[in-house]
Amino acid sequence: MRTPLSHVSSFFHDFSDLFRQAPLSLLFCSFTGLLAGIGLSFMTGLLQALPGLIILIPPAIGMRGNIYSALVSRLGTSMHFGLYSPSLKRGGILFQNASASLVLTLVLSVILGFLVKMAAYPLGPPNGEYLSLHGFVLISVVAGLISGLVLLAIALLVSIIGYHRGWDLDNMSSPIITSAGDVITIPALFLAALMVLKLERLANSCCWGGWEWLSPVSLVSVFFIAAALLAAFKGLRSKDRALHRILIESIPMLFICGLIDTLAGVTLDIRLEHLIALPAMFIIIPPFLGESNALGGILSSRLSSMLHIGTVEPKSLPDRLVSANFLVIYLLALFLFLFVGGTAYAASIHLQFATPAFSKMLAIALLGGLFCTTFLNLASYYIAILSFRFGLDPDNDTIPLITCLTDVVGVFSLLFAMYLIL
Repeated sequence: MRTPLSHVSSFFHDFSDLFRQAPLSLLFCSFTGLLAGIGLSFMTGLLQALPGLIILIPPAIGMRGNIYSALVSRLGTSMHFGLYSPSLKRGGILFQNASASLVLTLVLSVILGFLVKMAAYPLGPPNGEYLSLHGFVLISVVAGLISGLVLLAIALLVSIIGYHRGWDLDNMSSPIITSAGDVITIPALFLAALMVLKLERLANSCCWGGWEWLSPVSLVSVFFIAAALLAAFKGLRSKDRALHRILIESIPMLFICGLIDTLAGVTLDIRLEHLIALPAMFIIIPPFLGESNALGGILSSRLSSMLHIGTVEPKSLPDRLVSANFLVIYLLALFLFLFVGGTAYAASIHLQFATPAFSKMLAIALLGGLFCTTFLNLASYYIAILSFRFGLDPDNDTIPLITCLTDVVGVFSLLFAMYLIL
Protein backbone atom coordinates (compact mmCIF):
# COMPACT_ATOMS: atom_id res chain seq x y z
CA MET A 1 0.00 0.00 0.00
CA ARG A 2 1.29 3.43 -0.93
CA THR A 3 1.02 6.14 1.70
CA PRO A 4 -0.29 9.66 0.89
CA LEU A 5 3.24 10.95 1.31
CA SER A 6 4.52 8.51 -1.30
CA HIS A 7 1.78 9.66 -3.72
CA VAL A 8 2.87 13.26 -3.21
CA SER A 9 6.52 12.35 -3.70
CA SER A 10 5.68 10.40 -6.86
CA PHE A 11 3.63 13.33 -8.18
CA PHE A 12 6.46 15.83 -7.80
CA HIS A 13 8.91 13.30 -9.24
CA ASP A 14 6.75 12.74 -12.34
CA PHE A 15 6.58 16.49 -12.99
CA SER A 16 10.09 17.33 -11.82
CA ASP A 17 11.08 18.62 -15.27
CA LEU A 18 8.15 21.05 -15.31
CA PHE A 19 8.74 22.26 -11.74
CA ARG A 20 12.44 22.68 -12.53
CA GLN A 21 12.16 24.44 -15.89
CA ALA A 22 8.89 26.42 -15.76
CA PRO A 23 9.11 28.59 -12.59
CA LEU A 24 12.09 30.65 -13.74
CA SER A 25 10.49 31.50 -17.08
CA LEU A 26 7.15 32.22 -15.36
CA LEU A 27 8.82 34.59 -12.89
CA PHE A 28 10.56 36.24 -15.81
CA CYS A 29 7.11 36.58 -17.38
CA SER A 30 5.85 38.33 -14.20
CA PHE A 31 8.67 40.87 -14.18
CA THR A 32 8.43 41.67 -17.87
CA GLY A 33 4.64 41.87 -17.60
CA LEU A 34 5.11 44.28 -14.71
CA LEU A 35 7.35 46.45 -16.90
CA ALA A 36 4.68 46.34 -19.60
CA GLY A 37 2.07 47.34 -17.02
CA ILE A 38 4.17 50.28 -15.86
CA GLY A 39 4.57 51.32 -19.49
CA LEU A 40 0.82 51.03 -20.01
CA SER A 41 0.16 53.18 -16.93
CA PHE A 42 2.21 55.99 -18.53
CA MET A 43 0.18 55.77 -21.76
CA THR A 44 -3.01 57.18 -20.22
CA GLY A 45 -2.56 60.55 -21.97
CA LEU A 46 -2.11 58.86 -25.35
CA LEU A 47 -5.10 56.59 -24.71
CA GLN A 48 -7.24 59.66 -24.07
CA ALA A 49 -5.81 61.50 -27.11
CA LEU A 50 -6.59 58.54 -29.39
CA PRO A 51 -10.03 57.21 -28.41
CA GLY A 52 -10.32 53.51 -29.14
CA LEU A 53 -6.58 52.85 -29.00
CA ILE A 54 -6.92 50.75 -25.84
CA ILE A 55 -9.11 48.34 -27.81
CA LEU A 56 -6.04 47.47 -29.90
CA ILE A 57 -3.85 46.57 -26.90
CA PRO A 58 -5.29 43.12 -25.95
CA PRO A 59 -5.56 41.83 -29.54
CA ALA A 60 -2.11 43.19 -30.44
CA ILE A 61 -0.45 41.55 -27.43
CA GLY A 62 -2.54 38.41 -27.86
CA MET A 63 -1.79 38.10 -31.56
CA ARG A 64 1.95 38.28 -31.00
CA GLY A 65 1.65 35.57 -28.35
CA ASN A 66 -0.63 33.48 -30.55
CA ILE A 67 1.69 33.51 -33.55
CA TYR A 68 5.01 33.03 -31.79
CA SER A 69 3.86 30.70 -29.00
CA ALA A 70 2.41 28.47 -31.72
CA LEU A 71 5.76 28.77 -33.52
CA VAL A 72 7.79 27.48 -30.57
CA SER A 73 5.14 24.82 -29.87
CA ARG A 74 5.56 23.48 -33.41
CA LEU A 75 9.33 23.54 -33.01
CA GLY A 76 9.01 21.68 -29.69
CA THR A 77 6.86 19.03 -31.34
CA SER A 78 9.42 18.67 -34.15
CA MET A 79 12.08 18.03 -31.48
CA HIS A 80 9.96 15.27 -29.93
CA PHE A 81 9.76 13.60 -33.35
CA GLY A 82 13.45 14.10 -34.09
CA LEU A 83 12.75 16.33 -37.11
CA TYR A 84 14.26 19.56 -35.78
CA SER A 85 17.41 21.00 -37.32
CA PRO A 86 19.02 24.23 -36.00
CA SER A 87 19.50 25.65 -39.48
CA LEU A 88 17.69 28.41 -41.40
CA LYS A 89 18.35 26.62 -44.69
CA ARG A 90 15.53 27.13 -47.19
CA GLY A 91 12.99 24.33 -46.89
CA GLY A 92 14.05 23.42 -43.36
CA ILE A 93 11.88 23.42 -40.22
CA LEU A 94 13.14 26.79 -39.01
CA PHE A 95 12.83 28.48 -42.40
CA GLN A 96 9.28 27.21 -42.95
CA ASN A 97 8.10 28.33 -39.52
CA ALA A 98 9.89 31.70 -39.63
CA SER A 99 8.40 32.49 -43.05
CA ALA A 100 4.91 31.50 -41.94
CA SER A 101 5.17 33.58 -38.75
CA LEU A 102 6.22 36.73 -40.61
CA VAL A 103 3.41 36.36 -43.15
CA LEU A 104 0.91 35.81 -40.34
CA THR A 105 2.23 38.88 -38.49
CA LEU A 106 1.73 41.15 -41.51
CA VAL A 107 -1.66 39.75 -42.53
CA LEU A 108 -3.16 39.65 -39.04
CA SER A 109 -1.85 43.11 -38.16
CA VAL A 110 -3.81 44.54 -41.10
CA ILE A 111 -6.90 42.57 -40.10
CA LEU A 112 -6.63 43.82 -36.52
CA GLY A 113 -6.58 47.41 -37.75
CA PHE A 114 -9.93 46.86 -39.49
CA LEU A 115 -11.45 44.96 -36.55
CA VAL A 116 -10.46 47.57 -33.98
CA LYS A 117 -11.75 50.43 -36.14
CA MET A 118 -15.12 48.69 -36.48
CA ALA A 119 -15.24 48.16 -32.71
CA ALA A 120 -14.06 51.69 -31.91
CA TYR A 121 -16.49 53.50 -34.21
CA PRO A 122 -19.65 53.17 -32.06
CA LEU A 123 -17.62 53.80 -28.89
CA GLY A 124 -15.99 57.01 -30.14
CA PRO A 125 -16.67 60.43 -28.61
CA PRO A 126 -19.70 62.42 -29.81
CA ASN A 127 -17.54 64.91 -31.75
CA GLY A 128 -16.20 62.09 -33.93
CA GLU A 129 -12.53 62.78 -33.26
CA TYR A 130 -11.41 59.18 -33.21
CA LEU A 131 -8.54 57.64 -35.13
CA SER A 132 -9.08 56.94 -38.83
CA LEU A 133 -9.12 53.44 -40.32
CA HIS A 134 -5.75 54.10 -41.97
CA GLY A 135 -4.41 55.25 -38.61
CA PHE A 136 -5.47 52.05 -36.85
CA VAL A 137 -4.04 49.89 -39.64
CA LEU A 138 -0.73 51.75 -39.61
CA ILE A 139 -0.39 51.55 -35.81
CA SER A 140 -1.21 47.84 -35.86
CA VAL A 141 1.20 46.99 -38.70
CA VAL A 142 4.15 49.09 -37.51
CA ALA A 143 3.85 47.81 -33.95
CA GLY A 144 3.32 44.27 -35.26
CA LEU A 145 6.41 44.27 -37.44
CA ILE A 146 8.63 45.78 -34.74
CA SER A 147 7.55 43.33 -32.06
CA GLY A 148 7.20 40.42 -34.51
CA LEU A 149 10.79 40.61 -35.75
CA VAL A 150 12.12 40.76 -32.19
CA LEU A 151 9.93 37.84 -31.07
CA LEU A 152 10.94 35.78 -34.09
CA ALA A 153 14.61 36.25 -33.20
CA ILE A 154 13.91 35.27 -29.57
CA ALA A 155 11.87 32.20 -30.60
CA LEU A 156 14.58 30.95 -32.96
CA LEU A 157 17.31 31.59 -30.39
CA VAL A 158 15.40 29.76 -27.63
CA SER A 159 14.74 26.78 -29.90
CA ILE A 160 18.37 26.52 -31.03
CA ILE A 161 19.76 26.81 -27.48
CA GLY A 162 17.08 24.41 -26.21
CA TYR A 163 17.97 21.90 -28.90
CA HIS A 164 21.66 21.90 -27.97
CA ARG A 165 20.97 21.77 -24.21
CA GLY A 166 18.20 19.19 -24.32
CA TRP A 167 15.42 21.45 -23.01
CA ASP A 168 11.76 20.54 -23.30
CA LEU A 169 10.37 23.62 -25.08
CA ASP A 170 6.83 22.76 -23.96
CA ASN A 171 7.79 23.61 -20.36
CA MET A 172 9.43 26.98 -20.87
CA SER A 173 9.13 28.52 -24.34
CA SER A 174 5.57 29.82 -24.02
CA PRO A 175 6.25 31.93 -20.88
CA ILE A 176 9.37 33.39 -22.50
CA ILE A 177 7.51 34.34 -25.69
CA THR A 178 4.51 35.63 -23.73
CA SER A 179 6.63 37.81 -21.47
CA ALA A 180 8.76 39.10 -24.34
CA GLY A 181 5.60 39.85 -26.30
CA ASP A 182 4.16 41.87 -23.41
CA VAL A 183 7.24 43.97 -22.80
CA ILE A 184 7.95 44.58 -26.51
CA THR A 185 4.42 45.15 -27.84
CA ILE A 186 3.46 47.95 -25.41
CA PRO A 187 6.39 50.27 -26.32
CA ALA A 188 6.02 49.27 -29.99
CA LEU A 189 2.36 50.35 -29.86
CA PHE A 190 3.35 53.53 -28.05
CA LEU A 191 5.91 54.47 -30.72
CA ALA A 192 3.57 53.57 -33.59
CA ALA A 193 0.66 55.50 -32.04
CA LEU A 194 2.85 58.53 -31.37
CA MET A 195 4.07 58.48 -34.97
CA VAL A 196 0.54 58.22 -36.37
CA LEU A 197 -0.76 60.92 -34.02
CA LYS A 198 1.88 63.36 -35.22
CA LEU A 199 1.30 62.45 -38.88
CA GLU A 200 -2.47 62.87 -38.53
CA ARG A 201 -2.08 66.24 -36.80
CA LEU A 202 0.22 67.31 -39.61
CA ALA A 203 -2.29 66.08 -42.19
CA ASN A 204 -5.17 67.87 -40.43
CA SER A 205 -3.23 71.13 -40.56
CA CYS A 206 -3.02 70.86 -44.36
CA CYS A 207 -5.82 71.61 -46.79
CA TRP A 208 -6.25 68.45 -48.86
CA GLY A 209 -9.37 69.59 -50.71
CA GLY A 210 -10.88 66.09 -50.88
CA TRP A 211 -7.49 64.42 -51.43
CA GLU A 212 -7.09 63.14 -47.83
CA TRP A 213 -6.28 59.68 -49.18
CA LEU A 214 -2.93 61.12 -50.33
CA SER A 215 -1.87 61.87 -46.74
CA PRO A 216 1.21 59.95 -45.49
CA VAL A 217 -0.85 57.81 -43.08
CA SER A 218 -3.27 56.77 -45.84
CA LEU A 219 -0.58 56.02 -48.42
CA VAL A 220 1.59 53.94 -46.09
CA SER A 221 -1.39 52.00 -44.72
CA VAL A 222 -2.56 51.23 -48.28
CA PHE A 223 0.95 49.98 -49.08
CA PHE A 224 0.87 47.62 -46.07
CA ILE A 225 -2.62 46.38 -46.99
CA ALA A 226 -1.42 45.55 -50.51
CA ALA A 227 1.72 43.87 -49.12
CA ALA A 228 -0.39 41.75 -46.75
CA LEU A 229 -2.68 40.62 -49.58
CA LEU A 230 0.30 39.72 -51.76
CA ALA A 231 2.05 37.83 -48.93
CA ALA A 232 -1.11 35.87 -48.11
CA PHE A 233 -1.70 35.02 -51.78
CA LYS A 234 1.87 33.82 -52.35
CA GLY A 235 1.93 31.89 -49.08
CA LEU A 236 -1.35 30.09 -49.71
CA ARG A 237 -0.22 29.14 -53.23
CA SER A 238 3.22 28.01 -52.07
CA LYS A 239 4.39 24.53 -53.03
CA ASP A 240 5.89 24.17 -49.54
CA ARG A 241 3.30 21.91 -47.92
CA ALA A 242 4.33 22.74 -44.34
CA LEU A 243 4.15 26.50 -44.98
CA HIS A 244 0.80 26.11 -46.76
CA ARG A 245 -0.67 24.05 -43.91
CA ILE A 246 0.43 26.52 -41.23
CA LEU A 247 -1.17 29.42 -43.11
CA ILE A 248 -4.36 27.63 -44.13
CA GLU A 249 -4.99 26.43 -40.56
CA SER A 250 -3.73 29.52 -38.73
CA ILE A 251 -5.30 32.47 -40.60
CA PRO A 252 -8.97 31.54 -39.92
CA MET A 253 -8.20 30.68 -36.30
CA LEU A 254 -6.17 33.84 -35.74
CA PHE A 255 -8.98 35.90 -37.29
CA ILE A 256 -11.40 34.40 -34.76
CA CYS A 257 -8.85 35.12 -32.02
CA GLY A 258 -8.63 38.73 -33.19
CA LEU A 259 -12.40 39.07 -32.89
CA ILE A 260 -12.41 37.58 -29.40
CA ASP A 261 -9.45 39.65 -28.20
CA THR A 262 -11.14 42.78 -29.54
CA LEU A 263 -13.98 42.02 -27.12
CA ALA A 264 -11.44 42.20 -24.28
CA GLY A 265 -10.26 45.56 -25.63
CA VAL A 266 -13.84 46.86 -25.82
CA THR A 267 -14.38 45.82 -22.20
CA LEU A 268 -11.30 47.79 -21.14
CA ASP A 269 -12.40 50.78 -23.23
CA ILE A 270 -15.79 50.83 -21.49
CA ARG A 271 -14.03 50.81 -18.10
CA LEU A 272 -11.28 53.24 -19.18
CA GLU A 273 -12.32 56.11 -16.90
CA HIS A 274 -12.43 53.82 -13.85
CA LEU A 275 -9.02 52.36 -14.71
CA ILE A 276 -7.47 55.79 -15.18
CA ALA A 277 -8.78 56.76 -11.74
CA LEU A 278 -6.95 53.74 -10.25
CA PRO A 279 -3.63 53.44 -12.17
CA ALA A 280 -2.54 50.39 -10.16
CA MET A 281 -5.05 48.37 -12.19
CA PHE A 282 -3.24 49.36 -15.39
CA ILE A 283 -0.06 47.96 -13.88
CA ILE A 284 -1.60 44.60 -12.96
CA ILE A 285 -3.35 43.93 -16.30
CA PRO A 286 -0.31 42.91 -18.45
CA PRO A 287 1.36 40.59 -15.87
CA PHE A 288 -2.01 39.07 -14.97
CA LEU A 289 -2.90 38.32 -18.58
CA GLY A 290 0.70 37.36 -19.33
CA GLU A 291 0.80 34.72 -16.58
CA SER A 292 -2.63 33.42 -17.59
CA ASN A 293 -1.49 33.03 -21.18
CA ALA A 294 1.85 31.53 -20.14
CA LEU A 295 0.13 28.88 -18.02
CA GLY A 296 -2.34 28.20 -20.82
CA GLY A 297 0.54 27.97 -23.28
CA ILE A 298 2.43 25.47 -21.11
CA LEU A 299 -0.62 23.25 -20.68
CA SER A 300 -1.62 23.52 -24.35
CA SER A 301 1.90 22.68 -25.52
CA ARG A 302 2.08 19.66 -23.20
CA LEU A 303 -1.35 18.41 -24.27
CA SER A 304 -0.48 18.90 -27.93
CA SER A 305 2.74 16.91 -27.60
CA MET A 306 1.02 14.16 -25.56
CA LEU A 307 -1.69 13.82 -28.20
CA HIS A 308 0.92 13.66 -30.98
CA ILE A 309 2.99 10.93 -29.30
CA GLY A 310 -0.04 9.00 -28.02
CA THR A 311 0.39 9.24 -24.24
CA VAL A 312 -3.05 10.89 -23.99
CA GLU A 313 -6.18 9.72 -25.80
CA PRO A 314 -8.78 12.31 -26.92
CA LYS A 315 -11.49 11.21 -24.45
CA SER A 316 -14.63 13.07 -23.40
CA LEU A 317 -13.39 13.28 -19.79
CA PRO A 318 -9.77 14.04 -18.80
CA ASP A 319 -7.83 10.98 -17.66
CA ARG A 320 -5.55 10.82 -14.62
CA LEU A 321 -2.50 12.12 -16.49
CA VAL A 322 -4.40 15.15 -17.78
CA SER A 323 -5.92 15.78 -14.32
CA ALA A 324 -2.43 15.69 -12.85
CA ASN A 325 -1.39 18.35 -15.34
CA PHE A 326 -4.38 20.44 -14.26
CA LEU A 327 -3.20 20.19 -10.65
CA VAL A 328 0.30 21.33 -11.59
CA ILE A 329 -1.14 24.40 -13.34
CA TYR A 330 -3.22 25.21 -10.22
CA LEU A 331 -0.15 24.96 -7.98
CA LEU A 332 1.85 27.24 -10.25
CA ALA A 333 -1.10 29.68 -10.47
CA LEU A 334 -1.48 29.89 -6.69
CA PHE A 335 2.07 31.15 -6.29
CA LEU A 336 2.25 33.26 -9.44
CA PHE A 337 -0.91 35.33 -9.01
CA LEU A 338 -0.02 36.16 -5.42
CA PHE A 339 3.36 37.27 -6.74
CA VAL A 340 1.69 39.37 -9.46
CA GLY A 341 -0.56 41.10 -6.93
CA GLY A 342 2.34 41.82 -4.57
CA THR A 343 4.70 43.19 -7.22
CA ALA A 344 1.96 45.33 -8.79
CA TYR A 345 1.21 46.83 -5.37
CA ALA A 346 4.90 47.50 -4.71
CA ALA A 347 5.32 49.17 -8.10
CA SER A 348 2.23 51.32 -7.52
CA ILE A 349 3.49 52.49 -4.13
CA HIS A 350 6.94 53.26 -5.56
CA LEU A 351 5.41 55.28 -8.42
CA GLN A 352 2.94 56.93 -6.03
CA PHE A 353 -0.09 55.68 -7.95
CA ALA A 354 -3.52 55.27 -6.39
CA THR A 355 -3.88 51.62 -5.36
CA PRO A 356 -6.09 49.36 -3.23
CA ALA A 357 -4.70 48.04 0.06
CA PHE A 358 -2.03 45.33 -0.11
CA SER A 359 -4.41 42.58 1.06
CA LYS A 360 -7.01 43.64 -1.51
CA MET A 361 -4.49 43.64 -4.33
CA LEU A 362 -3.43 40.11 -3.40
CA ALA A 363 -7.06 39.00 -3.18
CA ILE A 364 -7.94 40.54 -6.56
CA ALA A 365 -4.98 38.89 -8.29
CA LEU A 366 -5.50 35.49 -6.64
CA LEU A 367 -9.28 35.30 -7.01
CA GLY A 368 -9.20 36.50 -10.61
CA GLY A 369 -6.30 34.16 -11.33
CA LEU A 370 -8.06 31.08 -9.96
CA PHE A 371 -11.20 31.89 -11.97
CA CYS A 372 -9.09 32.20 -15.11
CA THR A 373 -7.01 29.08 -14.38
CA THR A 374 -10.12 26.93 -14.01
CA PHE A 375 -11.27 28.10 -17.41
CA LEU A 376 -7.92 27.61 -19.16
CA ASN A 377 -7.48 24.08 -17.78
CA LEU A 378 -10.78 22.88 -19.22
CA ALA A 379 -10.60 24.96 -22.40
CA SER A 380 -7.04 23.82 -23.21
CA TYR A 381 -8.03 20.17 -22.96
CA TYR A 382 -11.25 20.28 -24.97
CA ILE A 383 -9.89 22.57 -27.68
CA ALA A 384 -6.87 20.26 -28.06
CA ILE A 385 -8.89 17.05 -28.36
CA LEU A 386 -11.43 18.62 -30.73
CA SER A 387 -8.73 19.90 -33.07
CA PHE A 388 -7.00 16.51 -32.89
CA ARG A 389 -10.24 14.61 -33.68
CA PHE A 390 -10.88 16.82 -36.71
CA GLY A 391 -7.40 16.12 -38.05
CA LEU A 392 -6.00 19.59 -37.33
CA ASP A 393 -2.61 20.24 -35.79
CA PRO A 394 -3.18 21.27 -32.14
CA ASP A 395 0.01 23.36 -32.32
CA ASN A 396 -1.67 25.62 -34.91
CA ASP A 397 -5.06 25.85 -33.19
CA THR A 398 -4.99 25.15 -29.46
CA ILE A 399 -2.50 27.81 -28.32
CA PRO A 400 -3.93 30.69 -30.39
CA LEU A 401 -7.53 29.93 -29.39
CA ILE A 402 -6.79 29.33 -25.70
CA THR A 403 -4.68 32.50 -25.60
CA CYS A 404 -7.40 34.75 -26.99
CA LEU A 405 -10.10 33.14 -24.88
CA THR A 406 -7.87 33.54 -21.83
CA ASP A 407 -7.41 37.24 -22.64
CA VAL A 408 -11.17 37.79 -22.61
CA VAL A 409 -11.84 35.56 -19.60
CA GLY A 410 -8.80 37.06 -17.85
CA VAL A 411 -10.11 40.62 -18.29
CA PHE A 412 -13.56 39.61 -17.08
CA SER A 413 -12.08 37.60 -14.17
CA LEU A 414 -9.91 40.53 -13.08
CA LEU A 415 -12.74 43.07 -13.36
CA PHE A 416 -15.13 40.69 -11.56
CA ALA A 417 -12.62 40.16 -8.75
CA MET A 418 -12.24 43.97 -8.51
CA TYR A 419 -16.03 44.30 -8.31
CA LEU A 420 -16.28 41.69 -5.52
CA ILE A 421 -13.37 43.02 -3.43
CA LEU A 422 -13.51 46.78 -4.03
